[in-house]
Amino acid sequence: MEFGFKLLVIEVTGNLKKAREVIKDNKATFTLLLDSELYSRKVLNVMGTPTTFIVDKEGRIRCRLIGADDLEKVVEDVLVRI
Repeated sequence: MEFGFKLLVIEVTGNLKKAREVIKDNKATFTLLLDSELYSRKVLNVMGTPTTFIVDKEGRIRCRLIGADDLEKVVEDVLVRI
């Protein structure tokens, strides 16, 4: 099944060096955002990683997932429902 969406990853510690390592080590093709102001911790209440948000076209958070157990299947199930 194919979905039209963008993957954005946030480096939640604000550590530019770590963010660059993640991109290099994973040969990243996704957009990596650097949260130097700790917005994700303060506003989105991200306390651990991975925390996954599914946001609809209107910018509304439709789902918040914590952890990585079977993440691909869970995300696909959510995308099918919305």
